[in-house]
Amino acid sequence: MTTPDSVKYSNTPTATENVWGVGLKDAKRRSKYLAYCDVAQSVTGLILGLFLFCHMAFTSSVNFGKDLFANLIETSGGAFINGEEHLWMHVVFVGFIFVCVVIHALCALRRFPTSYRQCRDIKAHYRLLRHEDTTLWMVQLVTAFLLFLLVFPHLMSMLTNPGGFDPNLIGVHTYHNGLLYTFIFLVVTELHGMIGLYRLAVKWDIFAKNPERDIIDQRQGDRAGLRKTMLGVALLMIVMGSITIWTNYSIGAEQVANGQEAQRYELPADKAWFH
Repeated sequence: MTTPDSVKYSNTPTATENVWGVGLKDAKRRSKYLAYCDVAQSVTGLILGLFLFCHMAFTSSVNFGKDLFANLIETSGGAFINGEEHLWMHVVFVGFIFVCVVIHALCALRRFPTSYRQCRDIKAHYRLLRHEDTTLWMVQLVTAFLLFLLVFPHLMSMLTNPGGFDPNLIGVHTYHNGLLYTFIFLVVTELHGMIGLYRLAVKWDIFAKNPERDIIDQRQGDRAGLRKTMLGVALLMIVMGSITIWTNYSIGAEQVANGQEAQRYELPADKAWFH
């Protein structure tokens, strides 16, 4: 049953009513698979966003010494099972992250502009609104494109060489990649991830909105606070990551200077957690 035209067109919805979805029951239904893609993109985005915090804690441990980092690497490799590191466990975990990235990327591609006209419309929309959330969306669009170029080589190198999980070898890898490349990768990743988590919070309606309030422009209140928190967390992650990059770079430079680029770190027996 649909609403009669005499009722449907008797009132012009306000901006607030449009945002709340008034009249959507009369809209033409689109394929349910688009909704499935949207959910898949959100779920994988949440997993990857939360993973960034775990990844930062894991890699930053090198700042407290190679022993701690090496023990965490062995722990992630299942050394707690029988005292031996199992490389296949690294492959399984990295493979899971790789699958999440692929699903997330494929689901997000449908939102990318595919023509000059669409790019022009996005630019005009951005200039017209001048809204913080629109700016963040533009940043996320650009970082998504850069991540498409950066993240797959990074993941493939770990999938094909799980033995490279080692304090010395990671340092050498960082040294050869260079500080600039690694820093750009860090900034792009953290901005995309933190903005993504913020947008998820907005998209899935964690805010207690008042329908009587103008919800088109929520520069104040809960959303503004979360936006500032998100940017603060992103900055903190970039600072922590920069310190870790420098530590790994220094380790790599030392290994290269000593002619020990392929030398793995030997964890002292009295420092090992599971030996």
